[in-house]
Amino acid sequence: MKPIAIEFSGLKSYKDETKIDFSALLKSGLFGIFGPTGSGKSTILDAMFLALYGRLPKGLSSSDF
Repeated sequence: MKPIAIEFSGLKSYKDETKIDFSALLKSGLFGIFGPTGSGKSTILDAMFLALYGRLPKGLSSSDF
């Protein structure tokens, strides 16, 4: 599975509507999500998990967001 784009809001550091387009990154085939501690890298993955499975990752609750 290759993520093309994701749009979400109200998750931790992403209070406003956020759109991430991965299509340019997919041209090289492999990419990473990098940034300093607390910049929201894990939140992007949590949003993907929520979009795919309709629930938060194990160990997280809605109060964490």
